[in-house]
Amino acid sequence: MTEVTNLTDLRNLPITTDTVYVKGYDNTGDGGGGLFLWRTEAVFQTGYYGTENYGTIIKSNLIAENKGSWIRQYDDYINALYFGCFGVGNSYTAQLQRAIDFASQNSKSNPTLKGSTVFIPNGSYVISNIILKTGVTILGESIERTIIYSPKGTENEYLFEMERGPVFLNISNLRLVGNDTEKGCFRFKSDNSLVSPFHGGLWNSKISDIEISNFKGHGIYLEGGLGNSNYLLPNQFNVFENVRVSKTTDFSNALKMLGQNGQISFINCTFDGFYNNETGVYSKGHNINIKNDKQFTSAVVSFINCTCQSADYGIFIEWAENITIDNCWFESLGVAINVKSSIAQGENDIPSKSINILNNRFANAAGFGSLEAPDNIKKGQCVNISKSFVAVNNNFVLVTDPDGEYFDEDSSFIVAYNNTIGGVSAVDNTFQVYKLNKTFGIMEVIEVDITDSSIDCSGHKLLFVNGSETIIKTIKSYICAGEYLTIRANTDPITFSNVDNIFFSTLNPNNTFQLNNGEIATFVKIDNYVTPNFGTYQLVSIMRQVV
Repeated sequence: MTEVTNLTDLRNLPITTDTVYVKGYDNTGDGGGGLFLWRTEAVFQTGYYGTENYGTIIKSNLIAENKGSWIRQYDDYINALYFGCFGVGNSYTAQLQRAIDFASQNSKSNPTLKGSTVFIPNGSYVISNIILKTGVTILGESIERTIIYSPKGTENEYLFEMERGPVFLNISNLRLVGNDTEKGCFRFKSDNSLVSPFHGGLWNSKISDIEISNFKGHGIYLEGGLGNSNYLLPNQFNVFENVRVSKTTDFSNALKMLGQNGQISFINCTFDGFYNNETGVYSKGHNINIKNDKQFTSAVVSFINCTCQSADYGIFIEWAENITIDNCWFESLGVAINVKSSIAQGENDIPSKSINILNNRFANAAGFGSLEAPDNIKKGQCVNISKSFVAVNNNFVLVTDPDGEYFDEDSSFIVAYNNTIGGVSAVDNTFQVYKLNKTFGIMEVIEVDITDSSIDCSGHKLLFVNGSETIIKTIKSYICAGEYLTIRANTDPITFSNVDNIFFSTLNPNNTFQLNNGEIATFVKIDNYVTPNFGTYQLVSIMRQVV
């Protein structure tokens, strides 16, 4: 077998049909050597496999015409060492990109060469920007010791971005350190390919066992399609597992989701802010920001067994749908979860819908609990809701010392502010002590609609209704059959009529009854086809004032 010292010697070697053993990329034993075979098929003369990539495809200096290539012989993974990524703290951007590009070519239909996984051994790598390619798996050796450092950059730059079109990839076992650069770490921007039907986005991908720290930009930015023409541009069907993100500057996000992002799960992930020991101030802004301002929202997104700590706001949701936060840990937060509507496209408020906050633990997570709270948040809440539909069920709330001098008496478990077009369902929550269960706004104060003699209850189950001279004939509500609706007269008397979809008498369909201030009536919704638009509301009980 012919032997040469490095790839330079291979380029200058007379052509042979024998397998050639190269002792190293630059030097003997540096890990970049291996077996090479001269191949002359057409694909190795022209096209991608006919162009040197300085790792697995090497051209000869002794042949003037492109009549073949030296092709590395390997099994299984494409080792970054093959391309000169030695992991000794130098800059390896071009080398790693070549490895990824080669793996991407191998992942396409009917490739000549095999292998679409790029393996990065333990070591230190300085990388400025990598374009992720579809079909490629990037596998580090370990989350503790496979370390990629980012040099300085601007706030509009990211360490990892992706190519156009639908991108399918897997990334795992990496520690990503920003060195306090202004740029972010991952940007998954949904951009169309140039081939009809113009699909785009991160699809069917998994990002796991990743640690992200010291980036001043966003840690992970999922930027889905926006607007009427971009419904084919979602980030969808993705899983993030055991990903730990720590933001290091105010008003950046550990996780930012904008536009159309769907069917995405975050499992056992951490999204943290920071506490400045010198100033005594927690990080400002949101650890997680989920927002939309166009037609297509983030929807069907799950956070399962995740952690969110040390910031003004833990999770901030503005116009999203089907977001589930289940069995997560919230600690040292001013407002743990904020859910609100959005004014977009010139329309009225568009509510967030089906936001499910279930089985979570809130520890010092409302105005920083009984800890000495800085001035970031004046009044803390575990959950803040505005004009949105939210279920808050089976959560547990505790603080370090509920009787301590720093306990915030103004903090609340739930505050539903101006939630006229939404609804809050809060069931089976438990508390360390009774005073932690304070809520505001779960019941909603509404006015009777004088124009059509109706009350619009939206998703609320407890309402205080301001009276008028109008007789209420119709109840409009999002509740389903079998659910109860409780209405209390709030100021002046209110009158209900036994017509349209309100039922309480079979003897006289024109009967009415009146509630005076402070009196309560409870209805149960019944399915029927008499009033198909709103269903029927059967009177169950009336509570009168005791004289």
